[in-house]
Amino acid sequence: MILNPISQGPEEGYIRVPEAVCDKLIRTGNTGYLAVYMFALSQYYRGKTDISNGFIADCLHIPVMDVVNAFLYCASEGLLKVQNFTSVGDAEFDIEFYFDISAKPKKDFRPHYKGTEISRRMEENSKLAQTYKIVSRILGKNLSSSDIELLYSMYDYYGLAPEVIVVMVEYFAGKGKTTMRALEKEAQKWAERGIDTVRRANSYIKKREELLTFAGQIRRIIGANERKLTTKELEYIESWKNTLKVTVEDVRAAYETTVENTGKVAFGYMNRILENRKKEQETGKKIQPTPKPGAAKKPASSKYDFDAIRRRALINQSERDGDNQNGV
Repeated sequence: MILNPISQGPEEGYIRVPEAVCDKLIRTGNTGYLAVYMFALSQYYRGKTDISNGFIADCLHIPVMDVVNAFLYCASEGLLKVQNFTSVGDAEFDIEFYFDISAKPKKDFRPHYKGTEISRRMEENSKLAQTYKIVSRILGKNLSSSDIELLYSMYDYYGLAPEVIVVMVEYFAGKGKTTMRALEKEAQKWAERGIDTVRRANSYIKKREELLTFAGQIRRIIGANERKLTTKELEYIESWKNTLKVTVEDVRAAYETTVENTGKVAFGYMNRILENRKKEQETGKKIQPTPKPGAAKKPASSKYDFDAIRRRALINQSERDGDNQNGV
């Protein structure tokens, strides 16, 4: 049901559509989301607000779950507000359109799936069904209904192939990440990085292990074995490893110079030293050393000739002494 009060469009046969709807929904590539939004909006302008998600699904010839996910996605993008939502199994709730869209914050979104839908897809895809058994064995537990839904979202929403999901779960489970929520976050990162094949997955894991080894060596150099590195520090380390391509000994030298000049561990200062070293290697030109924090700047050269001023003062003093002796 739509909760907005009945309103007429600007002219008969037309509806007002916020520009953000086109920007956000068309660019998703999911025309189903746009169709659901536009159909519901058209019903609103016609004054037909007492409609159900089931009615929309029948009119558009799509599963009701597609209608639910469309509205939940629109809500995550600030295009409308979902009210009286109880569960995915119910699938009926109210919506309220937002027309001042710029003021609505974006929220995280992930589709919801019914157990029957997941079961049907598993029957159709034997490889997907096998994935659930393998993941259950890796994690050493029977998967709950919510676990199964999260695992299915890795395949359907994040777009990871079943074999890639197995590689990801096996790797991170070995790192102590055994909850489906933690694994879902990694699945999102893999999807964003385009890790969609086993070859790319293995390549990513290899590079990640190399970075972790490098970071461990840096931790020992700076004496940070008892604390976690901050996000910013990890970004610096990743840049040193993958962008500047410096060695551990380069970092050690930069660390020693930094402590000598600043009296503390300062990643920003270390980074400037390493960047300068990289430029020297690329250009063959010596870069001026990074100045010590708070070091006094060299005074600018004076435009006055102090020797001439001193000589002039001596001449004036001699003239005054001569005048005094003459009784002037």
